[in-house]
Amino acid sequence: MTDRGTLELAIGEIYRARDADDIDALMNWIDPACSFRIVGTGRLGPMTQKVDDPVSLRATLTALTQNWDLTAVGNTGLCIDGDTVFVHRAGTVRFIPTNTRFDTEFVDKFTFKNGRVTELTEFVDTLSVAEAAGLVAPELAQELPVIVSPADAANIHA
Repeated sequence: MTDRGTLELAIGEIYRARDADDIDALMNWIDPACSFRIVGTGRLGPMTQKVDDPVSLRATLTALTQNWDLTAVGNTGLCIDGDTVFVHRAGTVRFIPTNTRFDTEFVDKFTFKNGRVTELTEFVDTLSVAEAAGLVAPELAQELPVIVSPADAANIHA
């Protein structure tokens, strides 16, 4: 098991490489057997499909850095359990092609082995990402039905 200080240092360097769009530095932290995915419905297409080979992973990370600016996002919390690190992040994300910005929070889950990332899973607000990328029209998202209205919620326990 890797000690906490080493994992904290690795996370800091990974995010610095990401913010600098330095794919080579980022890939230095990635194990050849690493898998990556953004958690979400398969209806969002390639955005939520698991990637688990070095060539595809490099291409995916390159596309993410070219399209999504996370430099205004910071770490708000860190939880380490053995060789697994959960990082809570918050801030403003920018979709570079359209210069669309939105405030959000998300969690990255890193699993390390021998000092390298073997699994990276991102838990993001996929609706906001899909809207920013033009996969879902914002006006359609606003028309989604409310599962339980506040008035109905008050009556559930009545």
